[in-house]
Amino acid sequence: MTSAAPVIRAVVVSDDRLFCEGLRRICATDPSLTVVGEANLGVVREVLRTTLPHIVVADARVDGALGLCKELQREDTRPWVVLVAAEADDDWAVRALEAGARGILPKTATAEDLVKAIRVVHEGQIWARKQTVARVVTKLATLSRMTHAAEALLAQRLSPREQEIARHVASGLSNQEIADRLSISEATVKAHLTHIFQKLGVRDRTQLAAHYHRTQLPSAG
Repeated sequence: MTSAAPVIRAVVVSDDRLFCEGLRRICATDPSLTVVGEANLGVVREVLRTTLPHIVVADARVDGALGLCKELQREDTRPWVVLVAAEADDDWAVRALEAGARGILPKTATAEDLVKAIRVVHEGQIWARKQTVARVVTKLATLSRMTHAAEALLAQRLSPREQEIARHVASGLSNQEIADRLSISEATVKAHLTHIFQKLGVRDRTQLAAHYHRTQLPSAG
């Protein structure tokens, strides 16, 4: 007998009561999600300490929303942030991902999109337009350059299969797309990514992609 999947715990951050109520009702339609708290920016840190959520769904209109992303990113732990933006502005979305947001959802998104975004971010992936992620990767890749010795050491740290998966992540493929491309299971891709993150000291797929482009890892095969 298999145990049920753990419920994803979310906190909603907004000054807008209708916004909070709407998200709570959407999450209530899915048994794998539960809203464990609501807060404005002034009390959100206390709410996070007492509720221990996996995901924060924040209204991007709230002043300081990007600052909250940066603060939580520095802690290098969950919760991860999904921002609901008034408009799908690509420049703003790039800044949000750079600040540490894991998901960018336009206000035009459907309830199904919100549920999918929460699940994807909970699994450690990024929910955003591929063009937006590509811009972040390109920008991060220009911030610093590793020495030739460091590049050689990095290549030695990853197996050929891990290098191949890193290359596919850098090209914007999802875990399932990588699994299909390599004829392996999605669980195997996730296991490889866990090892890659540990070996390279990166937190997520965006940092891995930036690391890949900086070092120009050779493609396997």
